[in-house]
Amino acid sequence: MSESNIFFLILFAAILHAGWNLIIKSFTNSLSAMGIKTLLQSIIFIPFVFFVPLPTGITWFFIIVSIVIHNYYFITLGISYNKGDLSYVYPISRGCSPIFITIFSLLLLQDKVSLAGWIGILIACFGLILLTFNDIKNKINLDVLKLALIISFTICLYTLCDAAGVRSVNNSFSYIVWLFALDGWLIFFYVYYKNKNDLLNIHLKGFGLIILASIMSFSGYSIIIWSMNYVEVGYVSSIREASIIIATLFGFVFLKERFSLKRAVSAVIFFLGISVIYLA
Repeated sequence: MSESNIFFLILFAAILHAGWNLIIKSFTNSLSAMGIKTLLQSIIFIPFVFFVPLPTGITWFFIIVSIVIHNYYFITLGISYNKGDLSYVYPISRGCSPIFITIFSLLLLQDKVSLAGWIGILIACFGLILLTFNDIKNKINLDVLKLALIISFTICLYTLCDAAGVRSVNNSFSYIVWLFALDGWLIFFYVYYKNKNDLLNIHLKGFGLIILASIMSFSGYSIIIWSMNYVEVGYVSSIREASIIIATLFGFVFLKERFSLKRAVSAVIFFLGISVIYLA
């Protein structure tokens, strides 16, 4: 498959990512919905483990470490709802992560990023961080900023782990299937321990939406993992963050949220950045 086709596949994955996040955020207790979503993903993937090669050696290390980091990420993200405005935390964490990922992918995975690619990544990241400009201008909550950077570094770690993992196998689907089959159990049991009543109170319509979110989630991230076998990880992570801009557009279209000039400028700058990446 050509790099152009992979580029547009990653954008499609970003749309799926924005979609499932919109669904999960629509629940009163998003963390409970997240726990069910991840469990469903694991249940869906269990039958497929019989049709892909069993991972061996170092691949198991990457799968286990990735599962631990993924679950820590989801729990930390849930805590951020209580500690600060997610509109401040999320753009900073997702906006900084491609920079961290690109730097470490050069050092650890021997990826090669051109000067034009670096420029595109930095432009795209600036476009995302611009979404928080008013919050930074008004006041800086150091605790929330620290949380945002922790989440950003966590994203960096699990992305690099999954990139190394999928590159360690001959069959990409072996890594993807086993990762998803095992990934959802820890977060579910954590949510069950913390919010047992909320889990039991989700109605049938809500459960249907969670199933849809699960399908969108594993489809989108499967594309991301697969693409890191063929494209530099820094490029993949930067393009993937289009999900934040797309989520803003979804909010405007479906939730009738105000689409401010700041959001419009941020979107233009971001897509200018990924256009530079596409041409790099």
